[in-house]
Amino acid sequence: MKFSIRIGRGQKSCCGLWVSMGLFLALRTHAQEVCSSAVALSAGADDNTVAFTKLLESCAGHTLRLPAGTFMFRPSSYAQGFTIPTGTTLEGAEGAATVLKVADSGTFASLLWIRSSRVKVRNLRLEGSHYDSGCAHGLDYGHAINVYSDTKDPGSIEDITISGNVFLDFNGMNWLALNAADASPGIGHHSLVAITGNRFLSTASLRGGCADRGINYSVVMVSLHGSNESEHGVVENVSISSNTFEAAFVKQAVALWSGTSRIDVQNNVIRDAGLRLPARSGELGRYAINIYDSAHEKPGLHPSDIHVVGNTIENPVSCGVYVAAGRRIEIRRNRISGQRDPYDDTLPKGAIALNHAEESSVHENELVDNHIGIDSVAGTVHFESNRVVPSAGGIRSKIWRSDHTPPEIER
Repeated sequence: MKFSIRIGRGQKSCCGLWVSMGLFLALRTHAQEVCSSAVALSAGADDNTVAFTKLLESCAGHTLRLPAGTFMFRPSSYAQGFTIPTGTTLEGAEGAATVLKVADSGTFASLLWIRSSRVKVRNLRLEGSHYDSGCAHGLDYGHAINVYSDTKDPGSIEDITISGNVFLDFNGMNWLALNAADASPGIGHHSLVAITGNRFLSTASLRGGCADRGINYSVVMVSLHGSNESEHGVVENVSISSNTFEAAFVKQAVALWSGTSRIDVQNNVIRDAGLRLPARSGELGRYAINIYDSAHEKPGLHPSDIHVVGNTIENPVSCGVYVAAGRRIEIRRNRISGQRDPYDDTLPKGAIALNHAEESSVHENELVDNHIGIDSVAGTVHFESNRVVPSAGGIRSKIWRSDHTPPEIER
């Protein structure tokens, strides 16, 4: 199932909120009443934790529009973050930056939480803290936005839009996550979840996380994860489109794990996945797009019915697109260049690398100047009309028909 996304003109909000000079001004947006409140955020060095909490409560179900400026949050050590109420739109100013910045005094599990339906986050700049994310000690802090379906929820989370935002230097195991807990109602069963037109920026200033550790630390900018333990708790009907990922200081740009279905990853630009992390030997796990059966032998569903189409991927260290045990994966019309990881021993490497993918297709891709163009181990994959020009001394394709036969190598 595929969806078209319409964002911008034609959208309507039932209410808007403008914070200016310490006052909320009554306006009319789309001929509707503006939400008003006596609470204001403070630009500059002050902590806005209490004020922002009150704003979200007072304008629940309406549009909370913040002005240009930098608004600081100063958690002490580890804190939970802010939950956006059902039916609420949180948006920044047009034409200038509205910055929500987490100070280095602490960090949030997630700056923003979405735990219910009909929520939009758009046109904000979210900046992370350098405070220790805790991942080396089994903690999970330092996220920007977490869309979370709990086992106690009455129904699935629907109609979510995250668009036009800038994410800068978060150090959690993922920046933007859609997580459906085991046996939860899930996310996106009946409507589109749109992640579109955002910019994800990692820089040399990023620190306090676990991106430079081994392959078991999969630090990802956008992560979709359903249940590993059951067939319930599925993330589906998600479009990740027209985003830009500057991914040099994280492991992966996009990761789709078990319990994900009917996902479009299309027309994104992904640069330098893992390229500026410290050099290491062995398995690096530095993939631009990772589609991975994290359930393994557990009852959780394989990632399935996923379309990776029209993306531009530059300089991915290990793989441009990596698939492990996914089903019905379409990889089409992508342009991938600059893959260099030669460690093709335990796991396949390449611009496109497939490990026991089933009922899948790879066609019309342009793979130029990669150490390995296509690497496929077992599974059932159809290849057609791919243009593959490897780097000097590289390999066009390496196809393993089964686990027990030598590969067919084309140079």
